[in-house]
Amino acid sequence: MAANNQLYHISLALLFCLGLFAIQVTSRTLQDDSMYERHGQWMSQYGKIYKDHQERETRFKIFKENVNYIEAFNNADDT
Repeated sequence: MAANNQLYHISLALLFCLGLFAIQVTSRTLQDDSMYERHGQWMSQYGKIYKDHQERETRFKIFKENVNYIEAFNNADDT
């Protein structure tokens, strides 16, 4: 009986952790979708074309880091 109870609690804890992970992944995906759209607009505006998916992902990562840096800088208090 105690083993069944322990297994139930372990299963419940794993299910809870899986749910939290799914929420975090979904949130991150929505943020990336928005950033992908911004990157696509930037590519169109400046005529950027990359040779393959790997280069585009590398450039997207750099773009995202730069946008985050610029937004953090612009939102910082001038003290």
